[in-house]
Amino acid sequence: MLAVGFASMIASGAHAGEACLRMEPGEGGAPLIRAAINDRGPFLFVLDTAASGSTLDPNVVRKLAPPRDTATEQAQGLGGPMDAPLYRIASFEAGPLILRNFTAPEIPAPEFAERDIAGLAGVDLFGDKLAVWRPARRCVDVFPSGREPNGGGWSPIEATWIRPWKILLPVRIDQVEGLALLDTGAQYSVLNPAFADRLGLAEASGRLQPGGEMSGIDGRPLKLSQAEVKSASVGVWTWSGPTIRIADLPVFERLGRADAPLMILGMDWLHDRPFAIDYGARKVWLGGP
Repeated sequence: MLAVGFASMIASGAHAGEACLRMEPGEGGAPLIRAAINDRGPFLFVLDTAASGSTLDPNVVRKLAPPRDTATEQAQGLGGPMDAPLYRIASFEAGPLILRNFTAPEIPAPEFAERDIAGLAGVDLFGDKLAVWRPARRCVDVFPSGREPNGGGWSPIEATWIRPWKILLPVRIDQVEGLALLDTGAQYSVLNPAFADRLGLAEASGRLQPGGEMSGIDGRPLKLSQAEVKSASVGVWTWSGPTIRIADLPVFERLGRADAPLMILGMDWLHDRPFAIDYGARKVWLGGP
């Protein structure tokens, strides 16, 4: 997840009808797309539903040498805030989608063992369009806003729409209800302590195991605990016996009250789930696995 406070973007589609933004699988199921920056590349970006704007890794900034914007903004990620210098970008072209004349922050990209990642592709890329995620096809179909996803099997879900990059879906885990941030940029699904406590997953429960770590935008590792739960559901989606991580991430402070049961819904649970977001109409649909 990333929220960056900088100027609004301009997104334009190359086609009036359906067009496919191709995805490639990355580490931990991360959805990767190829994009040309200022007519150079292509570069690999993580397509992140919880990033407000597209970002550039320092190595890419050095390679492209775009003009510096005099402002420095504060970026907000899973691990908290950090200052990020801004650069003026003439064009960001990914399949049928193009961003023109915008500012992008310089932020270290996720580190993958075998692939160089240039940054995050945020929801600024979609503008006010309908984005239909189809993991089985490795494609995000892009349509104008105001229509339903094509094909059958789609179910609308009532989402809490804080921002286009802060879409919260109702989640139920072992009969405890909460809200989950739809975050394709997160490798793991993570509960906040309030949600974990309601599930009986406090430190003293004896049910927690070391859950590895994840990195914030500043590269600082964040320790996770993990446990298995009996069942989970988000709308028509269900999971049986999934593993869930637990951590007191700074991002939860920007999603709700400290005592509210909150969750990051990451790619370990999302990797095979079709969904659709109409950014113009503020609607969300879920498809069957």
